[in-house]
Amino acid sequence: MRSLNRRYGAATGMAWLFTRDINTINTAIINMVSDITGMICDGASNSCAMKVSSVVSSAFKAVLMAMQNSCAGANDGIVCADVEQTINNLCRLVINPMTLTDKEIISIMVAK
Repeated sequence: MRSLNRRYGAATGMAWLFTRDINTINTAIINMVSDITGMICDGASNSCAMKVSSVVSSAFKAVLMAMQNSCAGANDGIVCADVEQTINNLCRLVINPMTLTDKEIISIMVAK
């Protein structure tokens, strides 16, 4: 979950620095959930830097969209019009199913 917090924290921080507006911050978070959900951590490796780059780009794009009042549609995927419900949906998706994903990633890495 730590990497998830950082993803959305980046967008939140950028939105705060640019606007100090809670609606822009909430919209940026919703945009981030819509854009980058699904990225997995597969252990400390060179690909981590690529993922960090993707997250920063996504966060910046999410904030720019939010500043233009552009938000991912509430009917699209796991996002809702409400940021708290969107975060709840994300947590439902990540917490339990990721246990199996983590085990499978470890299995793949050990088999190499």
